[in-house]
Amino acid sequence: MYSLSAPPAKPAARRVALVLLIFGCAYALLSLVNHYLFRTYAFDLGIHTQTVWDYAHLRLEPSSVVRYNNMFGDHFALLQVLWAPLYWVFGSYTLLVVQVAALLGGGYGLYRLHLLRTRGQQSGAALALLVLFLSTWGIYSALAFDYHDNALAAMLLPWLFYFFEADRRGRATVVAVLMTVSKENMALWLVFVALGLALLHWREPARRRWALAVALGAAVYFVVVAGVVIPALSAGYPYRYQQLYSALGSTPGQMLRTMLTRPFYTLQLLFVNHLHSPDGEFVKPELHAMILLSGGLALLRRPAYLLMLAPIYGQKLLSDNVMYWGINYQYSIEFVPVLGVAMSQLVVSLAPRRAAGVAAGAAVLALAATIASMQVRVSPYYDKAAAQFFKARHYQRDFDATAVHRGLGLIPAEARVSASSPLVPHLAERAYIYQFPYVADADYIAALRHSDTYPLSNDALEAQLAEYRASGRWRVVLEQGPLLLLQRVRPLPYPVRRFFASRAQVEDDTTRGPGARQ
Repeated sequence: MYSLSAPPAKPAARRVALVLLIFGCAYALLSLVNHYLFRTYAFDLGIHTQTVWDYAHLRLEPSSVVRYNNMFGDHFALLQVLWAPLYWVFGSYTLLVVQVAALLGGGYGLYRLHLLRTRGQQSGAALALLVLFLSTWGIYSALAFDYHDNALAAMLLPWLFYFFEADRRGRATVVAVLMTVSKENMALWLVFVALGLALLHWREPARRRWALAVALGAAVYFVVVAGVVIPALSAGYPYRYQQLYSALGSTPGQMLRTMLTRPFYTLQLLFVNHLHSPDGEFVKPELHAMILLSGGLALLRRPAYLLMLAPIYGQKLLSDNVMYWGINYQYSIEFVPVLGVAMSQLVVSLAPRRAAGVAAGAAVLALAATIASMQVRVSPYYDKAAAQFFKARHYQRDFDATAVHRGLGLIPAEARVSASSPLVPHLAERAYIYQFPYVADADYIAALRHSDTYPLSNDALEAQLAEYRASGRWRVVLEQGPLLLLQRVRPLPYPVRRFFASRAQVEDDTTRGPGARQ
């Protein structure tokens, strides 16, 4: 039985602080620079920024970006309420700053966990494990693409282990609750994490009972939220993310039956391009290779850790979306803490010097794999400029970003705006912000041309903007570089409250032409 470890001594504390400072600077250069240079988007930072802005003003409102009447009908995520006061300090950067801090905090949690497991006898290995954690590819892929609640939930995992193994189960329960309410699918992940903990400590009745109770509580929460709460808040629509796994079935019951009756088929799906998509070739093997190069051998030594990752493997590799399969975006962040905790378990029984050597070797290998994956990767839709913070291209755009920021400052704070996706996160601190081409009652259109024109092609964007300009209902406020600002000549009545159509109507409205939206 471990006792709660003391903070590291001063020399060790300085080394830890230096490591956190170095990686913190790297994370900030990766994430915050992307935001300033308009490499963050309506989906997802724009959505979350408007939500936090509402929370900071003590409001619970629908998102005008996705236009569902209740955001909890999409993802049941509650933790953003806690970060809302920081909006008054960091503005549109709030969630990115929180995410960077959480990632550093997760790494420090692993460091403290290893000191706890070794009673402070492996400080060198603990420091190397901190470097391993902060070097793992999943962190950089997540930082290169906006903000995500599951990144924060994943960073709580080392602290869950820390308090659990220190027999501070009250604090461990608080951490488990925070993970559960961070996002509904994190509750499902916690079920398997808790079951893994129960297996690791099966011969310790008190710990086993606690872990099984957490697994049961998280399972009940997930079933109720995904099966009852979310459909009730989304006009009766079923939990939409269950529809992404047609290889297993169209309902949760069919999926479970497939996994139980066809285990070898299900296992095969983890490795093959089951959609036969050209974009999916070798994407899954790339993920497995990165896991092995980032400490994955430790998972094989203790299969309980593999159990903890079972829903993450399934969520990624069994889906109908090739983007989920690979090493891009936020879909790999949950691997990071589990790999770190498993590596800690692997070296804990070694002599201090040997443990430090093994952990340092693993950290160097993980960092090398991460850097190599930033240079060359199979996973499709990879944006090198967004990820390679160590290259000049990351700090450059083919337009003057500062001038675009000045131009956006011409838009009044209370105005309703329809904006290109990269502009939405910078304009989301208002009651009505839409992603162009949806215009509706907007007072302004803010278009960033020739760059990230999704969901339109560049030609389609230009055609729609030309139609608005020729309509006589809009005037040009600013046309400078790629930025075009249009203002409605006769503003439409301001709504009494924020209200939007059902999900089906929203999806239909998004495809309609300019004439239908004026």
